[in-house]
Amino acid sequence: MKTLGIDLGGTKIAIGVVEDGKILAKEQVSTPQAGYKEVLEAIVLLSKKLIANDKDIVAIGIGVPGPVDYTLGSILFAANIRGMKDALIASDLEKALDYPIFIENDANAAGFGEHIYGAASSLGSSIYITLSTGIGGGMFVGDQIIRGHHGSAGEVGHMILQPDGPICGFGHSGCWEALASGRAISRDLSHSNNYKISTREVFELAKNNDRKALTIVNNAARFSGRALANLQKIFDPEGFVIGGGLSKVGDFYLHKIQKAADYYSMGFPNVKIYPAKLSTNAGLIGAASLAKISMN
Repeated sequence: MKTLGIDLGGTKIAIGVVEDGKILAKEQVSTPQAGYKEVLEAIVLLSKKLIANDKDIVAIGIGVPGPVDYTLGSILFAANIRGMKDALIASDLEKALDYPIFIENDANAAGFGEHIYGAASSLGSSIYITLSTGIGGGMFVGDQIIRGHHGSAGEVGHMILQPDGPICGFGHSGCWEALASGRAISRDLSHSNNYKISTREVFELAKNNDRKALTIVNNAARFSGRALANLQKIFDPEGFVIGGGLSKVGDFYLHKIQKAADYYSMGFPNVKIYPAKLSTNAGLIGAASLAKISMN
């Protein structure tokens, strides 16, 4: 069964025809910054181009940034896309494309792709963690996405790990995202050195044993390991898939997180970490896979 997967992000829109987890055709464009209407038009244009070349597509899945109203099929708000507030994107796409549309939060979509076809494909249950500019996640059992009563399950980045710690974008103090995201790592060394340093540069310095950079990286890894250990104790998944930009640092960083997770989970089942496999295509594949399962 072929489905169309749409990965809507703040900087790019990627759309592909997917069958059994494989991308058969793909189009990509920069996300328009003028507003919702222009974003919708860009999605419709690319989708029609792919649909015209493949008449076997049966449904469309879309992964979107920010919280989702699953009943209305709307994006409640997307901080990084102008004018994206209470946007009825599912019904608007159905009218424009005449296909069933299935909407999902972008972290859930990426995690679902990894759960079904990626690093967790052999596991019955998994938690996906994206360590990037921010921190997000998704939880999966079988072919089910655990959304929770309000649709906000998986917002793991806002777990409080250090009361009275740094403030996150929602105004909470000491959440995981404020302590160990890429933005937090860059912030801490920039503040210490009194000039702007990118996250990539922090890790390069840490690998070269710069004392301050290494301390900041180790602290972030410790908080991430603590968060994974907490999630292990609560949900007991078979494994965690780690994606996002920070995962691309590789074993240098993931081993630090694993060591911290082992320490904080002593006496409980081990935290098993799997690096993500689908890279930047995870959201697209996951959205398409959601549409396929929803049609069955």
